[in-house]
Amino acid sequence: MVRPFLGFKPIVLALTSALLLTACGSEDTPQQTEAVIRPVKLFTVDATDLVSIRHFPAELKASDEADLAFRVGGQVTKLDVKEGQRVKRGQVLASLDPTDYQLQVELSEANYKLAKAQFDRIKTMLSRKATTQAQFDEAKATLDQTANALESAKNQLNYSVLRAPYDGVIASLSIENYEYVGATQTILHIQNIEQMDVEFQIPERLVANIQKVALQYHPTVSIDAVPSQTFEGVYKEHRTTPDSTTKSYDATISLLNTDKADINLLPGMTATVDLDISKISGQPTHITVPIEAVMRHQGTEGSSQSIVWVYNEQQGTVTPRPVTLGDMTQDSIEILSGINPGEQVVAAGVHGLTANQKVRPWKRERGI
Repeated sequence: MVRPFLGFKPIVLALTSALLLTACGSEDTPQQTEAVIRPVKLFTVDATDLVSIRHFPAELKASDEADLAFRVGGQVTKLDVKEGQRVKRGQVLASLDPTDYQLQVELSEANYKLAKAQFDRIKTMLSRKATTQAQFDEAKATLDQTANALESAKNQLNYSVLRAPYDGVIASLSIENYEYVGATQTILHIQNIEQMDVEFQIPERLVANIQKVALQYHPTVSIDAVPSQTFEGVYKEHRTTPDSTTKSYDATISLLNTDKADINLLPGMTATVDLDISKISGQPTHITVPIEAVMRHQGTEGSSQSIVWVYNEQQGTVTPRPVTLGDMTQDSIEILSGINPGEQVVAAGVHGLTANQKVRPWKRERGI
């Protein structure tokens, strides 16, 4: 009864042998896995002539302006000027009640005349040896004191009248007529608008050179209220301490040929200063790359620096390169040092790269 199954033995053995051979063949053949080479978008660095015009928001300022006040106190009896009124140098702007100051002048004059008469009498007596030198010296000291008191009283009377220090316009008034004011209390604000200045903020890398080219270079100024005209400016001054927020420096230029303006230019008007970077920085050419090509790299000691990934065409790899950054525009950033014209840098996806990583240039396929 066993014989009917003997015919299956060769078949079972053959299948078993085949399975074993297949398993052994799978173990002896290693799996072939190819490393995926990442495609990257490249940007070819090119140096162009630096005719880079930077636009800086600005504001018109009066070249001279001041808060004016009386040097003495009293009641204001004359305040004829109004806000916006033009005034001439030396014009009376306001006056105090002079009564008390006039009385002080009259009293000082009387004291001076008395001291002068006594001095003249003692001087005559001394020439006749009818008095002592000590009495003469005392009379001389009294005369000097009364003369100084008279001069001071006259000054106080003059201080009760406020005059314009220069041609200008009354920007604002701080008091009304017939008010009592104290000494040094602000009465009004005056501005000299015959000569206008323009204030704007300039980056730290340019502020060091702006004074050097002050005489040779005149920036262009556009005023929003006069869109059909442009003006030239000449360097005037700049602050040596930066703004705590922007880290930029306040610079001032004086406008030229403002008499040709179609309207009266006033302080507070908005403007734009156009600076040719090549004239300021002294660099004839510049290099710009896409903003996405630059990243901040954290160093081993906690310091960070700006880098770009430079592509080696022969080896097909990328390496990080430290760079010095300049000014930034809407979609690009200036590179002052670190890369050279003709080199290629990765223009996007820089945060996923590693040093000496194999990459291949990404090419835009047709239809995509």
